Amino acid sequence: MNASVKTSAWTHSGPDDICVVGLGARTAVGASAPASAAAVRGGVSGVSLHKQFKDEDGEPVTFAADPVIDPDAPIAQRMAEMLRAAGEEALGDAAADSSACPDCCVLALPEPRAGLPSEIGSLLAAEQARHLGLSPDSVRTIARGHAGGLMAMQAAARWLARGDVQSVLVLGVDSYRDAGTLRSLEIRRRLKCSHVRGGFTPGEAAGAVLLTRRSVAERADLVIFSRIRAVATAVEPHPLRATEPCVGEGLTAAIAAATANLRLPAEEIALTYCDLNGERFRNEEFMFAQLRTQEAFIDANDYVSPADCWGDVGAASGPLYVALAAATRLRGYARGDHAMLWTGSDAGYRAALTLKLG
Repeated sequence: MNASVKTSAWTHSGPDDICVVGLGARTAVGASAPASAAAVRGGVSGVSLHKQFKDEDGEPVTFAADPVIDPDAPIAQRMAEMLRAAGEEALGDAAADSSACPDCCVLALPEPRAGLPSEIGSLLAAEQARHLGLSPDSVRTIARGHAGGLMAMQAAARWLARGDVQSVLVLGVDSYRDAGTLRSLEIRRRLKCSHVRGGFTPGEAAGAVLLTRRSVAERADLVIFSRIRAVATAVEPHPLRATEPCVGEGLTAAIAAATANLRLPAEEIALTYCDLNGERFRNEEFMFAQLRTQEAFIDANDYVSPADCWGDVGAASGPLYVALAAATRLRGYARGDHAMLWTGSDAGYRAALTLKLG
C-alpha cells in the first residue's frame, strides 16, 4: 500500500453528533426520497431506450431520464428543477424553525466535461441562493463529480463540529442528457450502447441532505435519520486514463480512514452503497480495496449499486445514498447499525462515509 496517498478525514469526536435531519431525492424512479428508496429496494428500473439520442450505429441509447421534466428542457434547466425539488423535500419541517434552517449550502456538481455549460456552477449557485434566501457567498460549489456529494458532507461536518454554522444543506445534482456529452462518452467507449458492452447507462438526478448538530435537532424537535461517524477523501494516484494501472490505493485509503474509529466487531459495516456502474475499471478497483479493508465489514460483498435502477447519477450519488441507507432503518430492513457509502470521480477523488443509522 502506498503510504503517500493524499488523504483527509473528519471523524466524530465531540459530545454533539452531526446528524442527518432532512432527506430529498429526485430520480428516474421516484420524485421523492421514500419513493426512490422503495424503487431501488424493489429493483424497479427507470432505464429505457431514448429515441432522441442514438449511437453511431443508429441505435437508441439507453438512458434513465427524469419522467417529470419536459424532454426538450436544456440541461441547466433540468438540473435546476431537480435541485429545487430535492432541496425543498430535505428542508421539510426544518423550514418552520429558524434555528434549523440552513445558513450555508454546499452544491456538488459534475466535473467539467463535453456538453456541460462552463457557467453551470455559477448559474445553479445563484439559483440556490435566491431560492433559499441566502447570500451568494453562503452557497459553495464542489465540481468533483461522483465524489463531490460526500466531499461536500465532509466539509459540512467539519464546519458544524467547529460551530461555524448551525445547519448545512448539502445538494448534489447531475445530468448526462446532452448530445455532446453522450457522443463524447461513446467516443471514449464509456457509453453503454450497441457496440460497447462495458460502458455505463447515463442518468440524471438530484439528492439533498440537511445536516445539523444533535443539540440543534433536539431543540427543533426534528427527526434524526442518521449520524455521521466519519467521512474521508483520498486521491487515487493512478486514476482513469493514467499510464499505470489502478490497484485501488485511493479507495482503500478513503475506506480505511472512514472506518478507523469503529469498534470492531461490534460496529461492523452492515451494508454498502457505491457507484459501481458496469465499467470494468471501477469493479477492479473495488476488488483491490475490498480485499484490504474487509475486516471492517460483516460481508464486504454485500453492497448495493443503484445505477442499475436510476443510471449513473454522478455528483448526485452521495446524498442519494444517504437517503437509501436511512430508508433501511425507517422501513425496518436494516441488517445492522452502520452503513458505508463510497464514490469515485474520474479525476481521482475517492470519498467514503460511515453512517450510524437512527
